[in-house]
Amino acid sequence: MFTIQMLNAAHGDCLWIEYGNAAKPQRILIDTGPAATYQASLADKVQAVVDAEGQCVFELFVITHIDDDHIGSSLRFLDELNFDTVKVKDIWFNGYFHLSNLVPAQLGALQGEMLTELIQRGGWPWNRQFQRKAVMVPASGPLPTHAFAGMQLTLLSPSFEQLQALKPEWEKTIREAGLVPGEAFHADETVLPHGFLGGDVEDMATEPFKEDQTHPNGSSIAFIAEFEGKRVLFGADAHPSVLLASLQRAPFKGRPQALDAFKLAHHGSTRNTSLELLEAFPAKHYLVSTTGAKFKHPDEEAISRVVVSAQERSPVLHFNVESAFNKAWRSASRRSDFGYRCEYGTPEDGLLVKLA
Repeated sequence: MFTIQMLNAAHGDCLWIEYGNAAKPQRILIDTGPAATYQASLADKVQAVVDAEGQCVFELFVITHIDDDHIGSSLRFLDELNFDTVKVKDIWFNGYFHLSNLVPAQLGALQGEMLTELIQRGGWPWNRQFQRKAVMVPASGPLPTHAFAGMQLTLLSPSFEQLQALKPEWEKTIREAGLVPGEAFHADETVLPHGFLGGDVEDMATEPFKEDQTHPNGSSIAFIAEFEGKRVLFGADAHPSVLLASLQRAPFKGRPQALDAFKLAHHGSTRNTSLELLEAFPAKHYLVSTTGAKFKHPDEEAISRVVVSAQERSPVLHFNVESAFNKAWRSASRRSDFGYRCEYGTPEDGLLVKLA
C-alpha cells in the first residue's frame, strides 16, 4: 500500500503518508499546517493510531520550510508528544545554523527560534542522513537519496544558494519578534485576481509565467518519494527553476521523470506551476492542499496548465477540501473538453489518495 492523506490544514499542508503493510504501515509526516491544524486534524489522527497499535511511529517528519502554513502546528506537535506512545525516527528541518550548512549549536530561547529549541529539548534525531547539517542538494554530484523502511526519497530542493538567500530575512525576524517566521514572508507575494467562470482554460494555461521569488518558499525541502514502483513528487513551496535544475543531475540527467502523483507546489500557485515543470514531471494524479483561505489558492492559471499539459493522460485533480477557488473545476463541460476528473475531500477528514 501507498497512501497520502491530505488533512484539512486550512490554507496550508499537513500530509500523512502510509506505506507497506496495511495492517501496520510505516508512516511519514510532511508539515503540520498552521497552528489550529494540530487540534482540528492532527492530534486525533495520531491518537487513533496509538489507540489501535499502542504506539504511533513516524519513519520521518519533514518540516519543509518556515512559513506558518507549513510549520505552525509543529510547535504543539513536538511540545505535546508523549514519548512513550509517539516516536519520530528522524526530523528533516533546516534551522538557522543550517542556512550556512553548519551543525546546530545548543541554542537558548533568545538566540534561536522556537522549533529549534523544541527539537533539541526533546532530543529528536535531526537531519540524521545529512550528518546534522543542512538538508540540501549539494553543489555537484548526484542528488542525495535516502531510504526509510523501503521508501526511497530523492532530494530536489533546496540548494545552498536558496538557504543563504533566506538568512537575512530569518535574522531580521528573529531580532524583531523572536518567534517562528510566518506572515512577514508573504508580504511581497502578489495575490492574483480570480474570476474563473469567465476565463478560458487554454488562454489561462498559456499566460506568461513569472516565478515565485520569495526566499522562504525557495528554501523548501522538496523530493521524489518512491515505494514499490510508485513515485510522487512532494513539491512543498519550491521554486520551479530549482526543481528543473535538479532534474539535470544524476540520476535523472535531464530526462523527464514520469510520476504517479505530483503534490503541486505552493498549493497550486501560478508562480510555482509552470508548463515547463509539468512537462518535466508528467503525472497522472495532481494533489492540491488548501482551503483557499488568505491567498485564494489554487490559482486558475496553475490548474489550467495542469489540465492542458496532462490532457492525453486523463489526469485526476485531488483537492483536500472543496472551496470557492476549486469547485469550478467540477464543471462537466470542462471535464469533458480536457478529459480530467476531480476528487474532493471533506473538512473533517481531508482527502485520502490511494496509489497502491
